[in-house]
Amino acid sequence: MEHRFGFVRPYKLIFILAITFFVAACGTLPNLPASDAPSNKDSEDSVLQTFQPITDVPIPKGARLDVDQSLVLGGGDYWTGRLVISISDSASDAFARYLQEMPRFGWKHITSVQTDISILAFSRDRRVANIQIESRTLGGSIVIIVMSPQAESSDQRSLNNDDGIITQSID
Repeated sequence: MEHRFGFVRPYKLIFILAITFFVAACGTLPNLPASDAPSNKDSEDSVLQTFQPITDVPIPKGARLDVDQSLVLGGGDYWTGRLVISISDSASDAFARYLQEMPRFGWKHITSVQTDISILAFSRDRRVANIQIESRTLGGSIVIIVMSPQAESSDQRSLNNDDGIITQSID
């Protein structure tokens, strides 16, 4: 009997350790560098010294990118897609942060609703940013930023006629 328990124990220990490492590896997400609102005192050299894939929205310090849920096309100030990050702020603090910080990045506030799953919408340079914020079970929150081109209204389309004639529909 002692030989059997002595032989089986190391395998159980190895199995438990392997499962623990596997679960821990699945739970880690890559960190994103924090982004601050642009200022005039920042020199081009200091900007080039740090790689910042997304520069037109605030990224809180310690934010973790969800690679499986994110799809970012382009970069800097001209990206489109979905950015999913986990942050340590509560959902209400994250809502206040984005409501306050987005205008510092040049975004115009369109609308917002603060509930269990909060939504904020901003526009800038013919682009729209929709931000969804939801509490995480174990603290912090999940922030989903969807960036897309702004659709033209029918008035804008009628003024952009290729033959040089300005027309406008009488609806």
